Amino acid sequence: MINLIIVDDQEIVREGLKMILSLNEEINCIGEASNGKELIELLKKLSPDVILTDVRMPVMDGIATTKFVKENYPHIKIIILTTFNEDEYIFEGLKQGADGYILKDSGSKEIINSIKTALGGSILLNPKVTEKVVKALNGINSQKTNQNEEKDRLLKTLTPRELEVAKHLMSGKSNKAISEALFVTEGTIKNYVSKILEKLQVNSRTELVVFLQDMF
Repeated sequence: MINLIIVDDQEIVREGLKMILSLNEEINCIGEASNGKELIELLKKLSPDVILTDVRMPVMDGIATTKFVKENYPHIKIIILTTFNEDEYIFEGLKQGADGYILKDSGSKEIINSIKTALGGSILLNPKVTEKVVKALNGINSQKTNQNEEKDRLLKTLTPRELEVAKHLMSGKSNKAISEALFVTEGTIKNYVSKILEKLQVNSRTELVVFLQDMF
């Protein structure tokens, strides 16, 4: 038997979910709450296997609820109920350890399947939610690609000698150590460093090292 608690600030939603879940003999709704704070009190006396929670609630929302449950009751699975236009919550919920995201208008089979999937140790995302996640990740990857392309463009403005000095700077060498390695004066190295900082549009050696990470 799967013991479950429903958390939603709308009583009509809780009643609807209980009715849907009552159709499955393996699921037993042992409690309900209208927000995360009420759930915390319930958890002092009840031990659910799964919590089905709304994402938007007064007092304590679904994200804060997920964070609390995962920190204090990591064995309990959390499935978040969301609407199609609440994607600003999706990543935050997943970051806090949500075990699934389903849309509020999902059918009984999908809701029951999400509960069983979460208990099996897998994460279930509604296909529409998955699409949003994929698009967002593609956007992040695209942004990183653009940043790397800009870094490459700036690096190409350096002369071979400046590149050589930059590599020495990456290894943490002082101007004096670089000048000895390249058989030039320390003043010459200072001039190279100034030109490198200017060309790469950074303000200090520290920023330069961060800029050059993964570039050589």
